[in-house]
Amino acid sequence: MVRQKVVNYIRGLLQKGYDISTIKNTMLKYGYSNEEIDEAVNSIYNPTIRHEVHLSKTTVLVIIFVVASAIGITLFFYLNSAKTSAQLLDLKLEPVKTEVQPGDNVVFIKEMSNLGSSKRYDAVVTEEIIDSATFKVVSQNTETIAIETSSSTQTRLKIPNDAKPGDYLLRVTAEYSGQKAFAKLPIKILPPANKESCSDGIRNQNEENIDCGGVCNPCEKETPKLDCNDNNQCTKDIVENGKCVNSPITPCCGNNICEDGEQNNCDADCKKEINVPAPETIDEIKELAKSYPEKALTQCNNIEVPNLKDTCIGNIGEVQKNKNYCVKIANADIKNQCYSTVAKLTNDNSLCQEITNDGLKDACYMTFVLDNHDYSVCGKIVNQAQRQSCEYLRQLYNINQQQNSTQ
Repeated sequence: MVRQKVVNYIRGLLQKGYDISTIKNTMLKYGYSNEEIDEAVNSIYNPTIRHEVHLSKTTVLVIIFVVASAIGITLFFYLNSAKTSAQLLDLKLEPVKTEVQPGDNVVFIKEMSNLGSSKRYDAVVTEEIIDSATFKVVSQNTETIAIETSSSTQTRLKIPNDAKPGDYLLRVTAEYSGQKAFAKLPIKILPPANKESCSDGIRNQNEENIDCGGVCNPCEKETPKLDCNDNNQCTKDIVENGKCVNSPITPCCGNNICEDGEQNNCDADCKKEINVPAPETIDEIKELAKSYPEKALTQCNNIEVPNLKDTCIGNIGEVQKNKNYCVKIANADIKNQCYSTVAKLTNDNSLCQEITNDGLKDACYMTFVLDNHDYSVCGKIVNQAQRQSCEYLRQLYNINQQQNSTQ
């Protein structure tokens, strides 16, 4: 016979919107039998048709007594059942990531539904990962969750780094008002993979080279060795600040210039004294100065026009790459030009300081900045705008050098 309290309980859950399948699964967990649940459901959807029967007064009194007694007993059990079923919890688990390596997280969705009449209550939820071979708990987490209607949360549970590969069990237990709800999922712990590192002898991760750069220590930059040899015996080849500097050696026999001190010991540069026709133009004197600078100077001194004379001497200083000839010049502009020219030819920025005109002096310094990337002269530039330009070019040069060094 169908128990009315079961019928009423199921009817109440149906009115709350729960489906028959959910109600049945939940009641099975709490000890109700399939037969009892099915009879109650049939009673709700297929009520028994009663036929009117005429009974005697005595029979009616007996029936009333029996029915009253049954109602009392049913009411007693129903009220007690209502108390126990006021808080009823359904717990389900859905797998998200259940095959993991040691140190990773097991990920799953935890669904909790309030099937009781109580609107809100707390449940203590314990999540455990259990070794199927030893039944040892290898990871555990406990939290308190307020149950209202239903909730679905993604949960992560970390696998210890020392966990052994094998089959495990995820068990979730919800405890509330002396009752428990359980749910389980199979878990598999995989063998640990060979993790990338900065000492595995392989270029991986975001390394710039094998085991260096990126997340590893910076790679040692190999500074290319500069070959500054210009195959000229009359220059001194050195590296300064990462750049080649080929400084002229004076005097030097073999540069096709007869320099001071070479007249008696360098026949290659200083031809034997011969009768050289007197040059008639400044350009001819300049050509003579390459082999016979002193004769050229004599010819310059014979010029009566002062500016032409100074220009002539400046030409000797140019072909001889010798600042001493600039000193002999009287005209300030021509002297300044002589110093500027010799400074560039000898790669000696200190000669720019000899220039008396600030504009020409700055121009001399800027020549070293633009041609040789020599930014050591920036502080010596008088004009503020040009000095700022020099500093700006220095910054650009440094940025380019840094970018090139990281490639």
